[in-house]
Amino acid sequence: MSENRRGDADSSDYPPFSRLFIICSRHHTENDFRDSFSKFGTIEDIWFVKDRMSGEKKGILYLQFARTSEAAKALESMNGKNVGNSPRPVKVMVASSKCEGPVRDNTIGEKYVRLFVMTPKAMDDTELHDEFSKFGKVDSATVIRDRDTRESKGYGYVKFKYFSEAAKAFENADKKYKAIFAEPKKNKTAYDSGFENYSRYPSTQSPNPLIPYSGPSNEDYTKLNVVCNPMLQQHQLWKLFDIIPGLELCQYKYDERRPSGLVQVAYTSHLSAKYAKEKLHAFEYPPGSKLIVKPDYDNNRPYGGNLSPNDYCANIANNLKAGMPPGVQDSVVQLAETIAHATSLIQAAAAGTLTSKTEICNVKLPPAQPIASIDSPVAQRCFLVCQPHPPPISVLRDVFSRFGDLIDVYTLPHKNVGFVKYASVRSAQEARKTLHGAEICGIRVKVLEAEERVHSGNGDLELSQNNNPEDYDDRRKRLKMDDVNQ
Repeated sequence: MSENRRGDADSSDYPPFSRLFIICSRHHTENDFRDSFSKFGTIEDIWFVKDRMSGEKKGILYLQFARTSEAAKALESMNGKNVGNSPRPVKVMVASSKCEGPVRDNTIGEKYVRLFVMTPKAMDDTELHDEFSKFGKVDSATVIRDRDTRESKGYGYVKFKYFSEAAKAFENADKKYKAIFAEPKKNKTAYDSGFENYSRYPSTQSPNPLIPYSGPSNEDYTKLNVVCNPMLQQHQLWKLFDIIPGLELCQYKYDERRPSGLVQVAYTSHLSAKYAKEKLHAFEYPPGSKLIVKPDYDNNRPYGGNLSPNDYCANIANNLKAGMPPGVQDSVVQLAETIAHATSLIQAAAAGTLTSKTEICNVKLPPAQPIASIDSPVAQRCFLVCQPHPPPISVLRDVFSRFGDLIDVYTLPHKNVGFVKYASVRSAQEARKTLHGAEICGIRVKVLEAEERVHSGNGDLELSQNNNPEDYDDRRKRLKMDDVNQ
């Protein structure tokens, strides 16, 4: 019955927090969990998450109880315990609701132990504490009062030590209190405070005067940074984060200076990213090594909120120019203009409003032509130099493919040079003739003939010593000297 009730499990938000999210072994069975969890109360549903293609279990399940207190007792008793014959302990958590709002790191557990209650006008904090102490240990009980008159507003908050005690009070408290689980407190972070000050005093109070950000809040993230055991492989982490629907990217960021592994994870929606952060942060994988999962705010932050790319980059340039020598100021302004121009073109292309390729390149380009097969023999290569940095690869591919027979174009990592491979000499010559000295996305490029050496075994040409990646810095210096001589 439970294998086919995914829709019901996902929408079962009542009773609140009665549905558990359990990470287990793929070899666990439904009977294993019924035998171990039924002693805590009535199990309404058990649903194993399965791979869409193979139908195999992914090692996670949802278990729904009839009452919140039953789920709370099961969580507190079974988290980290063994189920069935499996030697692997299970991880038990409360399953989040789809409509659940953002939760900050320091209040994740508070929403399970804090109740909102209606109170009589004459009730004080002590009476409220005594009334709810019969359900368990009360950490705090507060009647909310008017700031000026100090009269009760008719409601308050009760915080318990344990989830099961709060659940018991939620279910059994006198109906006049109308007890419900309270939303977590929205404590301001240092970033929030700095941003508010900056909005009032942008010249002196900004947490980062180079980024006048006015877009969505930091809670609207879709990317995560994950610090993990360096022995983990990328495909292992992909399988783990693919448990949460909507995974788009799981990719290592290699850094020789970092002793631990760093992985970037991206989801199609903020809710999926938030759920992954909440459920997998501090999760032991492999056992004994905890994952650190944090939102990647920098890569989710849009350009300047409602500002256009040109205005945004102009603001950056104006902030950077202060106190700089005139020569450096000019370089900063030129760089900001280049970034703004490239950003405008990319946004226009994504929106379908970029109609003329002359807006990308300052010289007239031939009509679009298909790209040659990747297995085509290389007839000639071009050596590409970009100042100050290469344009996006997608733009370079579009521009160089217009001369026909393009096999591939690529740039070297962290460098401003690259190579273009053509299947015909004629196409390579036309590209060099047209694009040498041109500007692509406002970036000046040099397109030179790559010096060839010998034919490889598969028929492709190999680079000569002058175009070896190890020697491109010397070649760049020679090209710079050529500019001076010209």
